[in-house]
Amino acid sequence: MRSKYDVFVSFRGDTRNNFTDHLFGAFKRRGIVTFRDDTKLKKGEPLAPELLQAIEGSRILIVIFSKNYASSTWCLRELEKIFDCIQVTGKRVFPIFYDVDPSEVRKQSGDFKNAFDNHEERFKHDSCKMMEVQRWREALTQVANLSGWDVRYKPQYAEIENIVDEIISTLDHKVSSLPPDLVGMQSPVEEIEKLLLLSSVDDVHVIGICGMGGIGKTTLATVLYDRISHHYDAFCFISDVSKIYRDHGPIGVHKQLLHQTLHDENLQICELPKITNLIQRRLCHERVFIVFDNVDQIEQLEELAANWEWLGAGSKVIIISRDDHILRMLKAYEVYNVQLLNWDNSLELFLKKAFRCDDITSDYEDCLTILKHANGLPLAIKVLGSFLFGRDISEWKSALSRLRENPSKDIMNMLRLSFDGLEEMEKEIFLDIACFFNGNKEQYVKKVLNCCGFHPDSGIRVLIDKSLITISNNLIEMHDLLEELGRKIVQENSPKEPQKWSRLWLDKCFYNVMLENMETEYAEAIVLRCAKEGEILMAETLSKMSHLRLLVLNDMSFQGNLKNLSNELKYLFWDKYPFMSLPSSFRPHNLVELILPHSGIKQLWEGTKQPLQNLKCMDLSHSTNLIKMPCFGEVPNLESLILEGCTKLEKIDSSIGLLKKLILLNLKNCKSLACIPKSILDLCSLEYLNLSGCSKELDKGFFYCLLPSLQRLNLGGNDFVTLPCSLKELCNLVYLNLEHCKQLKCLPELPVHTCLPIRREVPWGIRRPGLYIFNCPKLGERERCCSMTFSWMRQMLQVHTHSFLPSPIYLHACVREKK
Repeated sequence: MRSKYDVFVSFRGDTRNNFTDHLFGAFKRRGIVTFRDDTKLKKGEPLAPELLQAIEGSRILIVIFSKNYASSTWCLRELEKIFDCIQVTGKRVFPIFYDVDPSEVRKQSGDFKNAFDNHEERFKHDSCKMMEVQRWREALTQVANLSGWDVRYKPQYAEIENIVDEIISTLDHKVSSLPPDLVGMQSPVEEIEKLLLLSSVDDVHVIGICGMGGIGKTTLATVLYDRISHHYDAFCFISDVSKIYRDHGPIGVHKQLLHQTLHDENLQICELPKITNLIQRRLCHERVFIVFDNVDQIEQLEELAANWEWLGAGSKVIIISRDDHILRMLKAYEVYNVQLLNWDNSLELFLKKAFRCDDITSDYEDCLTILKHANGLPLAIKVLGSFLFGRDISEWKSALSRLRENPSKDIMNMLRLSFDGLEEMEKEIFLDIACFFNGNKEQYVKKVLNCCGFHPDSGIRVLIDKSLITISNNLIEMHDLLEELGRKIVQENSPKEPQKWSRLWLDKCFYNVMLENMETEYAEAIVLRCAKEGEILMAETLSKMSHLRLLVLNDMSFQGNLKNLSNELKYLFWDKYPFMSLPSSFRPHNLVELILPHSGIKQLWEGTKQPLQNLKCMDLSHSTNLIKMPCFGEVPNLESLILEGCTKLEKIDSSIGLLKKLILLNLKNCKSLACIPKSILDLCSLEYLNLSGCSKELDKGFFYCLLPSLQRLNLGGNDFVTLPCSLKELCNLVYLNLEHCKQLKCLPELPVHTCLPIRREVPWGIRRPGLYIFNCPKLGERERCCSMTFSWMRQMLQVHTHSFLPSPIYLHACVREKK
């Protein structure tokens, strides 16, 4: 039988208004659920059956022996039932000797003797009653011999506190294992207990519990509350702080705190200063245990958080929020992030809900893929399992298909709360990640979002704090259900009309829009990473998308005439762009990044020059038809220019010297490049220069070796014989690649470092700092080269050490011959 009460107390009425009443009050203050016959039994109902059920449904039984206890046959019948529970179920029973000597109870002497003499005289002609009296005597003797408390001649308050502490200790032992319907909670509960520093009594300790909606934050806190709160002088669990604050302001939260800790249901104070003063005055000497659930704004607990010292030393506070930032701002010393259930725990919970047992019928095993849809989210698992309970196999299969299309509204409504609380720009970031960037590298996602003007550093931080995304191994990850939520939000007004969606991510929807040449004035962003094999699309539809800010297309086959692109485009990535130039009517003044690898472009523009004032990155790599570049005066803010593999490019316009902000220039394998303009010396910000394999005529002028800002220089795969002495002037150089320089005969003196440049985030594919020499067969004096190389590397390490830089430097020395 499941316990309904923590404690049942058997007592005689002569103690009702003194000791017993104080004991019940102490139990109530400490959160111990106690059966009390004058409050729990409804008038007119038979007493005996209700009392018997209460005894059986209590975890601990207490008997308060007083002088008149044995005079009540009702009390003795309760005692007989209690004694039966000891023998049958092993329940813990504690005797309390209020105003009677324990030996009088055991031996039925004194007042107890007089009481039994009266019972025997009364029932002397009823053999059954006499047998009952004998059982009462045995019960008294056995229960009175149990360990308990003799409270005669002792301060009642102190004795009651000792009794309550012992009851709490016994209850804690009984609930050390979690209820069977809670799965995967034992380890998190133990970890949070450690964070609470339960043994510390010196100050107020505040921790946070954080996690996405439906992950079990409140459940964890409830388990902890039930297990721990009894140890404190006062305690309260304030549910849904957000709603209380919304309805009643900060005074509502403060009043709830006082109602629960002081058990004052009629608190009439309506002024915030007075109620805060009352909290400080009444709780400053109390060890309290408080849980604040669903806090979604700092203001909701701001005043309390600024004055946690209002609570007594040794108090513990748990704040539950989806937002890690809020928890930190409210002075949580530690934050526990609740994790999703692993597969084994997910399956166990699912089986409990779907089958009401721990096993599955073999017919249903093939349908367990439905569990993957929940992806370890307890709320999702519970809703799915409950939905499928009692349904046959055909209904399961139908549900599997349907749930993929329409996730349970209970789940979505729970998850949507976090989304609705975001600012508009944060919502845009959430939707972009949900539709396009789940599982992508953090650096890439931030770059694209930054191009769109969404301030991703702060926005992504907010999403992390609200448990809407995580970052693991530099990847941005979003729970499947949150991803589905985002996509449903995009679709919700017109689920079957993709031309009205703000974002397109499904290739089938994109193809339908393109093939039917639909008007798509709503589209803001399109990201498609896989082509539909054999499908050829008409480019005219793209020309109609006038509000696109983001366009990412990979390996799509187009034909027709691309008359225009959206003038609102900020990020354009089009792999294998099939046309020979960008549309002449395209006004890309908002464009921040233009990435057209493997394109068919011969030249960017035909006719009028187009200003690209905001363009920071241009990547036309492997555009093998590219013949010439436009005047660079139209891109004054360009920071990165990548022309790698443009094998037909013959000339770099001398206007490149106008690019005062250019940091990276990659001309690798521009094999037709006849020369490099001397205006390159005007690139005062250039840090990375790749001239690998770009020209056999490279040794005709090494003026690029005079760029003082240069940090990384790749000259591999060229045919020069020597390097200029000016190389030693590149005091910022930390990377030099001379691999496959087959004609190179000697090394010049290398730069001397007095300081190292500020380290930027190195793009993927760029190698570590160091000197790379490989397959240089004519390079003489090998030992000298090795000595120079390692001397240079050692010097960089010394400079790094003396600079007290916090981040490590990784160096690589490669001096070897091709075998």
